[in-house]
Amino acid sequence: MNQHGAARLQRQIFPVRRLVTSRVASHRPFARRDAERLRFVCGGGFARAADNPGVRLEPNFIGEQQAGLLIAEARETSRAFGYEYDGDRRAHTLGANGKVTSTADLVNNIRVTGRPEKSGQLIPPWGYGNSFEEGALPPGILTLVHRIRGCGLYMLGPLRDVTINQRTHSFFQLDPHVDPIDDGPDVFVLNLLSSVVITFSPTSTILEARGQTRRRESTEVGLRSWSDLDIDALVQPNTLLHFCGDARLTWNHAIRAGVQVDMQTGAVICDWWGQPDYLLQRGSERISIVLAFGSHD
Repeated sequence: MNQHGAARLQRQIFPVRRLVTSRVASHRPFARRDAERLRFVCGGGFARAADNPGVRLEPNFIGEQQAGLLIAEARETSRAFGYEYDGDRRAHTLGANGKVTSTADLVNNIRVTGRPEKSGQLIPPWGYGNSFEEGALPPGILTLVHRIRGCGLYMLGPLRDVTINQRTHSFFQLDPHVDPIDDGPDVFVLNLLSSVVITFSPTSTILEARGQTRRRESTEVGLRSWSDLDIDALVQPNTLLHFCGDARLTWNHAIRAGVQVDMQTGAVICDWWGQPDYLLQRGSERISIVLAFGSHD
């Protein structure tokens, strides 16, 4: 985000939505760096602290050298323990004509997790939950864990899960979901290689209480997101995203399919952030390292 764009968008802050029902006092207060990266999809205004359901962002949390090590570890671990994540094998994109296109039989997500998810899954040596073994983590990821604990911004319990996702071909789609409660109350996502827009969307219960319904048709979602209450988080490479409280328990998180834009050099896939005309080109590959922590006593 350049300074001109940030200044222009800051003038568009909308009134407080007051959808937040809980606060977590053990973490750092919401800060300007959060608000500058969180936008409502309805109107494009910034989400101020009173609107924030529990999302924090730490840009440039790691340097390029550590990022390179983590990328190498993630790829190596994916080759050893990764599996093709079951789900919709089509990668939906919204073309310039407004129609949704799909690429059939494309597996765009290789996943490593200690959480048992499918028959025949290879479990990495660090495991999951109460039996999680930090000492079995690759050294770069273990250093990342120590850095998160030692940064002084978050009060965390024991580490319960580390999941690695590797997505390619600029297809980063992630359906709206809430992570399993057993993972723990604090979830971090370290984003590598490509920028991405992660959308936080209230669950159906919250939407129904406000007289709204969730959009499900692909074209509508591509143009307007899943609901008018959604909040888009701009997550750049090497950024650490944290969510807890309502954002963890009563809001889904997701990634829209992407917008296909025809350029002179060929078609590229973009995210839109806050408004459909604010486009950010995706890289060809994205790796995310997801870390979930238990409660702090």
